[in-house]
Amino acid sequence: MFRFLLQPFLLLFVISGIASCASSRTAAQSSGDEAQLSPKELLKEINAVRARGCNCGGSRYPPVPPVKWNNHLENVAVTQSRYMQRTGQLKHTGANGATLQKRVSNAGYRWSYVAENIAMGQRTTPDVVQAWIQSPGHCRNIMSASVSEIGAAVSDYYWTLVLAAPQ
Repeated sequence: MFRFLLQPFLLLFVISGIASCASSRTAAQSSGDEAQLSPKELLKEINAVRARGCNCGGSRYPPVPPVKWNNHLENVAVTQSRYMQRTGQLKHTGANGATLQKRVSNAGYRWSYVAENIAMGQRTTPDVVQAWIQSPGHCRNIMSASVSEIGAAVSDYYWTLVLAAPQ
């Protein structure tokens, strides 16, 4: 019995040590039943990773400039997180099959670059950033020098991060 309990712990320990650019501090647990997003904390976490540079899936990304918060992108993220929560599906397409590009344009954001990270199940902002950094594609989005603005949201445990640059 102990062997089966120990294996998930060891797997979590091994995964935690893989990300070379992950935060070294332990995330505090959310006090409520729902996941919590702090935009200020998210900016701090993401900009700290961007300032250090990061190894994303075996490729080294050098430090890049910090990003700033954008309310249009936040609104896109809110809509997508609520949609995923309502449908119970983790996906990049929105209602009626809307692509990220269409959703961002419809929100009034004139973009030259746009990307999206989604996640499900994390309880805190540091937890979701850690998960994205451990995913090569999501990590590359965070480390992209093309990104200058972000917006994010969580609905229940469905997270959306929209990363973009204006025209």
